[in-house]
Amino acid sequence: MHSNGEADPEPGTSSVSGARRIVRRAAYIAGVGAVAVAALGVLVFYVGPESNTLIIASSFVPLMLGVGLLGLVALAATRSWRTLAMGVVVLVAGAFTQAPLFVSNTPDTVAGDAIRVMQANIRLGEADPDALVEQVRSHSIDVLTIQELTDSAVERLGAAGLTELLPYRFVEPKDGGGGTGIYSRFPLSEQESLGHFAMSNLVATADIGDGRNVTVAAVHPMPPYPSPAWMWASEMGKLNGLLHEQAADGNPMIVGGDFNSTYSHSRFRAILTDGFTDAAEQTGAGFVMTYPADTWYPALIGIDHIVTNRATVTEFERIEIEGSDHHGLVATVTPHFNNT
Repeated sequence: MHSNGEADPEPGTSSVSGARRIVRRAAYIAGVGAVAVAALGVLVFYVGPESNTLIIASSFVPLMLGVGLLGLVALAATRSWRTLAMGVVVLVAGAFTQAPLFVSNTPDTVAGDAIRVMQANIRLGEADPDALVEQVRSHSIDVLTIQELTDSAVERLGAAGLTELLPYRFVEPKDGGGGTGIYSRFPLSEQESLGHFAMSNLVATADIGDGRNVTVAAVHPMPPYPSPAWMWASEMGKLNGLLHEQAADGNPMIVGGDFNSTYSHSRFRAILTDGFTDAAEQTGAGFVMTYPADTWYPALIGIDHIVTNRATVTEFERIEIEGSDHHGLVATVTPHFNNT
């Protein structure tokens, strides 16, 4: 008998409390770890590392922020209010990095003739040529930029009717993923390779009529993996400089490509200066994930882009490229000329 009059605890009470403490502690640790992942995402968004691991991490910043959001839920469940407050600051900073993708900059009315542009990486030339040509036809495409173009793919696309729809072309097919091409409904001139890269990067001038010219580029810099990080960084820097040089002549410019970079890579955003704009950002399309497209799970990163200068993108969408590991992109682009 207890002299203090307290009742005996129920059997198992202490063990239940101990289990709750363990679960709470685990949830707290998981929450802190998740917020740390988000903080890393914010960091790599700005710093532009030359590290394969951190460059790859930059590709997944939106997913890292999503992990951080789950961390906030865990911290709230454990009532860790001070840690939760710090996590909220991290997530607000992360949201700020991605917000431009969700805010449209497209005016209500756009003067001028629009060009329908399509971007497609066809995976070592293996994409279904008939399906690709049908996409060109159904979307009334005027200009197609294409990567991983091979000699056999050029032949098969021609046989499927691509050159009937887009009779002008500038192509540098190669095996091993290095080939690139521009197909156009408009005559092409001033065709040249854009600098010296491991894979072909092309630029040409499209005559859209009435003495109006638009510069078109199809680009494909090296990926950050498995190639060395410095090579990717070097090619992105070189591409940045060359695209800005091309824009200096004053013509509107359309660039389609597999940039092997997402919006969260600082070296890609460095291109988006002096009038260059990503179509997803301009239209407020949000996260447009394009790779990988051949897996059971959805595409996780957006490395394919349509970028413009002296032009307005009014429509932008992702499409399927049958037989490819990339999704394609289609945009309606209205070039700006001095008289429009």
